Amino acid sequence: MRLALLLFTLLLFSGCSTRTAKSTSTHSYKSTYSANTHKEQIDYNDLDKLYPYHNKWHQTPYKYGGFGSDGIDCSAFVQRAYYDLFGMKIPRTTKLQVKAGKQVPRSSIKTSDLVFFKTGYNSRHVGIYLQHGDFIHASSSQGIIISNINDPYWKKRYWMTRRYK
Repeated sequence: MRLALLLFTLLLFSGCSTRTAKSTSTHSYKSTYSANTHKEQIDYNDLDKLYPYHNKWHQTPYKYGGFGSDGIDCSAFVQRAYYDLFGMKIPRTTKLQVKAGKQVPRSSIKTSDLVFFKTGYNSRHVGIYLQHGDFIHASSSQGIIISNINDPYWKKRYWMTRRYK
């Protein structure tokens, strides 16, 4: 029975991107995390921008090719967030985003880095790293949410990290 439920869940959430273990509309790093126990670099100035941005966009529906509040895809969300929050223009598609910036090892990940995943044979997904494994992204099933890179679904599909700032 558990295997059937697991298979059904995996099939239900396959696609451009996403299955998630956690999402919250009022996520706050200040109340959730008291200490940095990882080697990651946390930029609290960026977190002060990223969490409210998540709250503003939370559960905005996913729409392939979309760029606005009526629906947005993962690469457009990342592009828009970087422009709105950091005044930076980055490429529109994951195919171009993964070629720009500087590749960094996962062990050197920091707040605001872009995390990329291979979600299918030719499918790619992108999100913005927050801290403690959390990243913000446009889920094809739940819209704009926060997920964790260490969730088994994401951990298996992690591809690379790129730094733009």
